[in-house]
Amino acid sequence: MFLRRIEIAGFKSFAHRTVLDFSPKNNEQGSLAEKGITAIVGPNGSGKSNVADAIRWTLGEQSTKNLRGKKSEDVIFAGTAKKAKVGTASVTLFFENLDRRIPIEYEEVSISRKLHRSGESEFLINGAKVRLLDIADLLAKAGIGKDSYSVITQGMSDAVLSATPAERRSMFEDAAGVKQYQLQKERALRKLATTQDNLAQADTLINEIEPHLRILKRQAERASQGKDVSEKLLSKQIELYGYLWQTFQSERGGLSDERERLARDVGMLERETDTLRDEVAKLSGTLEEGGKGEELLREANALREKLHVFERESAVLSGRIEVEEEKRKDREEIRTIPVDLGYIRTTLEGVRANQNTLVERLGMVEKLEDIQDIREFARAINQELVDLDAKVEVGTVTEKVIISLPEDEKRESDARLAAYRTEQLALSQNMEALRAEITTKEEGIRAEREKGRESRERYFHIEKDLREKDRALSARKDALNEVKIRLARVEVREEDLINEVREELSMDVRDLSWDGNPRDKDALTRDIARLKGEAERIGAIDPLVAEEYEETNKRFEFLTHESADLRRAMVSLEEVIAEMDERIEKEFSRAFTEIAAKFEHYFSLIFNGGKAELVKTKPKMTEIKGETEGLDIEEEEESVAAGIDIHACPPGKKITNLSMLSGGERSLTSLALLFAIISHNPPPFAVLDEVEAALDEANSKRFGKVLKELAGETQFIVITHNRQTMREASLLYGVTMGEDGVSQILSLHLEEAEKVREERKKKEA
Repeated sequence: MFLRRIEIAGFKSFAHRTVLDFSPKNNEQGSLAEKGITAIVGPNGSGKSNVADAIRWTLGEQSTKNLRGKKSEDVIFAGTAKKAKVGTASVTLFFENLDRRIPIEYEEVSISRKLHRSGESEFLINGAKVRLLDIADLLAKAGIGKDSYSVITQGMSDAVLSATPAERRSMFEDAAGVKQYQLQKERALRKLATTQDNLAQADTLINEIEPHLRILKRQAERASQGKDVSEKLLSKQIELYGYLWQTFQSERGGLSDERERLARDVGMLERETDTLRDEVAKLSGTLEEGGKGEELLREANALREKLHVFERESAVLSGRIEVEEEKRKDREEIRTIPVDLGYIRTTLEGVRANQNTLVERLGMVEKLEDIQDIREFARAINQELVDLDAKVEVGTVTEKVIISLPEDEKRESDARLAAYRTEQLALSQNMEALRAEITTKEEGIRAEREKGRESRERYFHIEKDLREKDRALSARKDALNEVKIRLARVEVREEDLINEVREELSMDVRDLSWDGNPRDKDALTRDIARLKGEAERIGAIDPLVAEEYEETNKRFEFLTHESADLRRAMVSLEEVIAEMDERIEKEFSRAFTEIAAKFEHYFSLIFNGGKAELVKTKPKMTEIKGETEGLDIEEEEESVAAGIDIHACPPGKKITNLSMLSGGERSLTSLALLFAIISHNPPPFAVLDEVEAALDEANSKRFGKVLKELAGETQFIVITHNRQTMREASLLYGVTMGEDGVSQILSLHLEEAEKVREERKKKEA
């Protein structure tokens, strides 16, 4: 794996799209001899260090300070006097991935980052949008990251020596390849903290619910004592009301059918009478003296129509009167009344009156047979006292109560009945007058029709049929009115039943069912009255208590189960954290041993002697204050990872502290450590930004030699001013900046240039 190329557009001084190709050259056999060294050179201020910033930014750097800016949009080309600013900065890194070091199935992997001036940012892998976290995970598995040693600046190399032992450990952990384990551990720690918070919330809720649940349980147990009575009462009520409703429905259905049948008969008879009247009218016109008779007939027919109207009004009034009288009737109801002091006094007064009667009868005894009757009467009085004593023990008594219509409703009913009867009397008088007048008219008609016997006989025959039809029609209308009255009575009972079911059962009467078997209405009524009395003695039952108990108990069980799950999850997470710690420590110890040995080697090589070593140390308590708060001393020692201290002594000197090293010696020491880390776990590529700036010519040669040695496993991109470093590079990029303030790139393959120079020499020779 290596960095094939980088494309920069709008990033800092690279306003235009710029491509830097870092692909190493193959050897004569066609295989990759080494990953090579690429040098990026240019004058100060030309923007060459922006290449390192672009790589670091794409790898996920979020700190604007590390990118030499103050705010995030500072990485976007801000424009100059001769070049307008751009709206987007984008950088794409292209990696050759034949060895699948980046764990995805692509031979070339591109990682892109874009930032718009609006603040919107994008991260892409092979053109697909992803999260920054996804890129960090992917690169961590490949041993690359913004915080790793893949991008090293001069300040960062010196910072290694200035860092605390604990901070140095982080770089060694990156070299040990434990970044992915650290990410897993950090996620497990975050999940553990979240789980602990959730567990605390669950335990708080359990502690709040448990006392309330005990209270609800006691209330629910008390309420359940009356549950059987309530269920039986409800069952009896549903059974009775369902039977009554279906009975009313059946009766109403039959009456409705009968009403429809009578209405059809009335309609048919009305059509027949109309036909007969038409015939009578025609015959009356043929009579010689039919003028007066016809006039009388018309008058009689008009009177009959009026009579029919009065008859219909009278039938309606009769129905209203019957319905009103039905409402006024007293209804019998069985009630449970308490045996209180008033009830006892009333009963005792009756007993006392019977005792007085007994005394009077004793004084009037004349025959022996009267003594037997008096004895029976005395036993009856005694039985009344025994019954009273039993009722007092029970506390209630079931009695039939006659319920009458309230006085205010009765007065209203009296007024309505009086109005209906007055109106009906007036109608009856009008009907009698009309019948008398009709009889008079009919007599006049018969007198007028004496002549023309055959016509008159035919006329009277039809008229007779008409009267018979009229009587039949009147009978059918009376029957129809009777059915309407009965139907109205059923509808009134249905309305009362609907209201009773709604009040007592809080449900729609239409939801009641009936199995079709007849029921004993009186027996069910008595059972309902008895169960109501028992329910009153038990006390009111709140149905919501049991429901609330069930819901609270379910919630309590859920929280208890959830708490147990959270505790198991915490144990699992703690096991994961322990496993990650073990892996990290194991890999770190192995890497530390190897890096320490290589550090001694490279230090001696660069300094041409001297002595250096890496030592594991425990950080001071002032450095870890707050991280181990709440732990005892032994737990603190176990919880704090060992740091790394550096001892370095160049040849011919006695150095006891790194601060005693000169600037060049510090640079050489940090480079020795950097080379040791790279040689232990070679990264796919490393960007070195002027890390050798402080070296003299001799040390620069040593630096170049080591760099050349490591280039077989690691691709180096070196930003430098050092000529010795440039000589080791196989590819040279020059960065310049014109008057427009935009960085431009020039490239040169030194090996090809050398071949061209040799060929020119041969030609000149």
